[in-house]
Amino acid sequence: MNQYTAQSFWVSKKKGSIKKEPLDTSMEKDEILVKTLYSGISYGTEKIVFDGQVPKNQFSFMRAPHQEGEFDSDLKYGYLNIGKVIEGPKKYLNKHVYTMFPHQSMYIIQASLATLIPNDIPLRRALLTANMETAINAMWDTKPTIGDKTYVIGAGIVGILMAYVLSESFGIDVIILDKDSKKRKTCKALGLIYKSDLSCINEADIIYECSGNADVINELISKCSLETKICILSWYGKQQTKIKMGENCFSRRLEIIFSQVGNISAYKSKKWNNLSRRLLALNMLKDKRLDTLIDKKEIFLKDLPSFFKKGNSNGLCKVVRY
Repeated sequence: MNQYTAQSFWVSKKKGSIKKEPLDTSMEKDEILVKTLYSGISYGTEKIVFDGQVPKNQFSFMRAPHQEGEFDSDLKYGYLNIGKVIEGPKKYLNKHVYTMFPHQSMYIIQASLATLIPNDIPLRRALLTANMETAINAMWDTKPTIGDKTYVIGAGIVGILMAYVLSESFGIDVIILDKDSKKRKTCKALGLIYKSDLSCINEADIIYECSGNADVINELISKCSLETKICILSWYGKQQTKIKMGENCFSRRLEIIFSQVGNISAYKSKKWNNLSRRLLALNMLKDKRLDTLIDKKEIFLKDLPSFFKKGNSNGLCKVVRY
């Protein structure tokens, strides 16, 4: 039996710290020991957690799969992890896996909760898996079809992947909108049509809200046509907004859908679960153009407290190297 010491990132009251913890490797037969190579930062959600903006009535619902601690106290949070299996069943030994483990240098997990990364998917690109799952869920929730005019609001990671998936679907027209003109280059690299102003929205069939700004919803409602669907992919934490439920919502028979990645739409849940959807998402990352969404400048685990304190300015997937 070997004894290891792992390092992990914890948050508490808008402060971060790196802690050491012993790791006892007396594992069960169905467990694996993973040495982390990279973890990724899902910035929108993790910043809300860091800032203590998770509503109390959502504490249970917003738990990460391998979270330790509670939202109103010391907390280890995160869910984008790429590592190499160094102990465990032969099927996994020395293989690279994607798991939903927090920012930690080494950990033990049930093998069934680890997804083998296909050899043709670069490891850093695999950090986009969870965001791709969000786009898949939104497709299942909204059911876009040939001839639909779709708009994506917000050119962050989720918004760009949402627009990318729509653009790869035959016969669907998609425009991505973001006020930050610096996002144009990234969108262009993926062949996406970029606009900076919501005034271009016209006869929309589906609008995907990925900006993280709850106040934009009323402006979107004002631009909807008959039976437009507004799909919310943002998580607003404690943000509040007054939605005008009359006017266009009523007269134009609007549909507002909150697409949350933790659950799968009922009509798909008979054939899909979170693990099979994750493998689907991984296999949808075979386009090398997606590397443009990965920040080339990596940080280290020790940098995470200062990173969350300062914030992420460029909107790309930030990579933590171990």
